[in-house]
Amino acid sequence: MTPPPEQSSKQPGGHLTTRGFSYVNETGRAAFRRQPFVFPTGSIIVRERLLTPSSDPDRLVVMIKHEKDFNRKADGWEFLTVTGDRTKVLKREKEGNCLKCHASGSTNDFVFPLDQKN
Repeated sequence: MTPPPEQSSKQPGGHLTTRGFSYVNETGRAAFRRQPFVFPTGSIIVRERLLTPSSDPDRLVVMIKHEKDFNRKADGWEFLTVTGDRTKVLKREKEGNCLKCHASGSTNDFVFPLDQKN
């Protein structure tokens, strides 16, 4: 889990003017302890989008690490946008805007360090 929610305004859609926590499953947790990041297959990273510090998430942005063959351009990563109540996948991408932004973090396995505003 990240430090307390902070506002970010770098990317449209999933990250536009957001506050929120980020979570990683047990499979990917150790990858955050060293840089550059190298996440194993099965890693899942989830970031909440909170419109105010006290609101429930209205969206979740998710990264799932598959085998490299799943998405060679993003080293296996899949990008999803999910409703805040976790009932519907709104968008599922291998490329698109998610990859355009995360490509700038390709030396860190397409994941931004927690102290980097994104």
